[in-house]
Order: sequence, then C-alpha cells, then structure tokens
Amino acid sequence: MAEQKSYTTVEEAINDLLEGENKENALNLAEYLNENNMPPNMKNWGKVRYNGEYNIGRMTMDTDNKNRWCFEVFSSLHYYAVDGYVDDDADFVEAVHKRVNICEAPCHEQCWRAKDVNIFGKEFKSVCSQHSGEFVNPNATEIGYIKKLIEYRKKEKPYIQQYHSYN
Repeated sequence: MAEQKSYTTVEEAINDLLEGENKENALNLAEYLNENNMPPNMKNWGKVRYNGEYNIGRMTMDTDNKNRWCFEVFSSLHYYAVDGYVDDDADFVEAVHKRVNICEAPCHEQCWRAKDVNIFGKEFKSVCSQHSGEFVNPNATEIGYIKKLIEYRKKEKPYIQQYHSYN
C-alpha cells in the first residue's frame, strides 16, 4: 500500500492534484482565504480557522480521485431572517438550500446536533449542525457563493457543541 502524500499548503495540493477549471477555481478560493488570514490547515483536514477562534469550514482535495476537491462550510445554523440574514440573490439562496444536510443518523429524534432551522427564509427539519454547505468541484459562480457564505459565517459564532467548529 502506497503512503499517502502530505502537503504543507493547500496550493501545493491544488497544483499537484487538480487541473484546468478546478485548479483555477481552487486557487482563486485559496487566494481569498489567504488574503483574509484563513489559510486551510493541511495538518487538520484542511480546516479554515477564523480569527484563531473557530473553524468556519474546510477545503479538501480528493487524493484518490484526481481533479476532485471540495469546500465545506460548517453550519452555525443561524441564517435566520429575524437575525438580519436576508439575501436577495435567489440563485445564491437556492444554492445554499440545495446543500443543507438533513441529519440521517439513527438517533434522529434524540440527536442534539440536529436542529430545526430557518435558513434564508426556508424552514428545514433536523438539519445536521456538523456538516452542511458542501461544494464539490465548485464553478466560478459557486466560488462566489462560498465566499459569501464565509462572510455570513464570520458574523456568527458556533455553539460549543459543534465539534468541527472547534477541533
């Protein structure tokens, strides 16, 4: 079994594993993250830390399937209209709604991580508080959506039980 290669920077992984539009889009997002002092930590699953306080997402490359990458925005579950999170970009809101992750765990009813929430004006039942907002091989438009979601996430501190946000 071959040893998996490790990378010190996300750009190193992007340049080694991605091609064409995927490479261009991933480098665009990496540049934005670096400019905002949030480089993905390649020693911690590509997690993106905000203000040194909590993780807002992660950027990963698929080392088994060349030219496949993902950015996942960790949900804080607080995109409520009552909290000022109203967005008039219908395409952006639809992209966010499409990526809401409904908890599928057997403990569904008792799971403390699953929450009923209103995300940009739409009600969702039993949303996973740990994983949502996954963009796989995002195009240029979706890179803009990721950046916008990151800006929303910067405004909202996750609650302490959200494992990926703090570990």
